[in-house]
Amino acid sequence: MFRSKLTCLLRRNKTVNPFSNVGTSSSASRVSNEPFRLSHILLFSSKTSCTSFTRNAAFYGFRSLHKGFSFPSSRRMCAAASISPSAKEGVKFLVTAGPHAQKMVGIWLFGSAAWVFSMVILGGVTRLTRSGLSMTDWKFTGGLPPISDEEWLVEFEKYKQSPEYKRVNKGMNVEDFKFIYWMEYAHRMWGRGLGIMFALPFSYFVRKGYMTVQLGVRLSALFALGAGQGLIGWWMVKSGLEEPTSEYVHPRVSPYRLAAHLTSAFGIYCGLLWTALSVVMPEPPSDTVAWVRGAAKIRRLAIPVSFVVGITAISGAFVAGNDAGHAFNTFPKMGDTWIPEDILSMEPIMRNFFENTATVQFDHRILATATLLSIGGLWWATRKLDMHPAIRSLVGSTVGMAALQVTLGISTLLSYVPVSLGTAHQAGALTLLTLMILLSHTVRKPSPILLKSLSSSVARTASNVIKS
Repeated sequence: MFRSKLTCLLRRNKTVNPFSNVGTSSSASRVSNEPFRLSHILLFSSKTSCTSFTRNAAFYGFRSLHKGFSFPSSRRMCAAASISPSAKEGVKFLVTAGPHAQKMVGIWLFGSAAWVFSMVILGGVTRLTRSGLSMTDWKFTGGLPPISDEEWLVEFEKYKQSPEYKRVNKGMNVEDFKFIYWMEYAHRMWGRGLGIMFALPFSYFVRKGYMTVQLGVRLSALFALGAGQGLIGWWMVKSGLEEPTSEYVHPRVSPYRLAAHLTSAFGIYCGLLWTALSVVMPEPPSDTVAWVRGAAKIRRLAIPVSFVVGITAISGAFVAGNDAGHAFNTFPKMGDTWIPEDILSMEPIMRNFFENTATVQFDHRILATATLLSIGGLWWATRKLDMHPAIRSLVGSTVGMAALQVTLGISTLLSYVPVSLGTAHQAGALTLLTLMILLSHTVRKPSPILLKSLSSSVARTASNVIKS
C-alpha cells in the first residue's frame, strides 16, 4: 500500500527537462545518427569555445570545482563541442520541478550524507572509549536519559551485571560510568535524529511532486536500510553482553556483527552520496570528445580501485572487533618477523581471516598497501590522458588522501591506538571512500543522446573549419 501511494504521488510529474522553456518535436531530428568515431574528426582550432553542458544542467555540487581551472592550451589539437539544446531535452533528471527544487533536494541529501559520516565517526569514538556496552537495554524509539541520582544508580546496577564491568571495569564509580553512558546515548540518539531529519523533508518533497519515481523508490530503500541499522546495532551490542567462552577473554562484540554494522553504515553513506551527486550533476562533464574518451579509460580503472578501498575499510572492522590494533605494535615487521607463526593456527582455516588477531592485522596491512599502490597506479596510468581539469584534481587528491591514510594507520598502530588517532584513521577511511565515489561518479558514461549531440556538434564544427 505504501509503495502504491508513493508511486502515485511521484508520477504526478513526468521526467522532463526543467530547464527548457519550450520542447520541440523536431529537436530529435537534429541529432546526428552517425557513429561516434574520433578518427574521422580533425579540428585545428585551438581556441574553440566549449559550452559546459553540465553547468546548464544545474551542476550545483560540482560547479565549484570548475572555478580556478583553465581549458587546455593550444599545445595540442582539441576536439571541442558545444552541446545542442536537443541533448539537454533528453537528460533524465531525478528532480523535475526546476533548478530551485533541484538545489533544495541536493542540499538535503548532501546534509544527510554528512550526518551519516558524523554517525560513523561518533561510533568509532564510542568503540574506542569502550562505551558501547554501557547501555544494557534498547528501545526502537529511545527514551529520556537518567536525570536523578536514583535513576543513575539503577542504570549503573544494570551495567554491574554485565561481563564488561566484572572483567574490565570492576570498581568503576558512578561518574566514570556517566561518561561512557553519555557516549553511547549520544550515538543512539544521533541516529534517531538522522531518521527524523531524513523523513520529514522526504515527505515534503514527495507531496510537492519534486521527485521522480526512480528517486523516490531509491530513497525509500535507503530509509528502510537506515531504520534497520538500529536493529543491527543492538544485535551487535547483545553479543558483547554475553559471557565470554573463557575467563581469560575480555568481553567484546562479535567482529562479524561489528563488520555488518559498519558495512551497513558505509552502504547508506555511499547510497546517499551517489544519489546527491546524481541530483545535482545529472550528466558528467563532457565538454570535449577527448575528455569523454579519457573519462572512459579512467572509469575502467576507478571501479576496481574503489572495490579495493571498500574491502580495506571493511577489514578495519575485523581489526577493531578482535582488538588487533593492540597486538604487534611494530612496523613494518610484526614483532620480530614479517609473517607471524600462528597466522593459520585456527581450524577451519577460514576462521583465521576473521577471528585470528595476527591474521586479521596482517590482512589489513596487505590490503592497505594494495590500496595505496592501486591508487598510485591509477594516477600513473592516467597522468597523460586528456581529461577534465576537475577530474585530474580529484585523482591527485585521492593519491594524497591515500598516503595520509596509510600514515595515520601506521601512527595509530605504533601509538597503541589512542582515541584521537584511531578516530582520525576511521574518518580517513571514509574520506578516501568519498573521493573514490566522487571520482567514479564524475567519470561515469554520459547518456547516449549527449554522446550523439557531442559527436554531431564536433562533426559540424570540423566541416565548417574545413570549408573555411
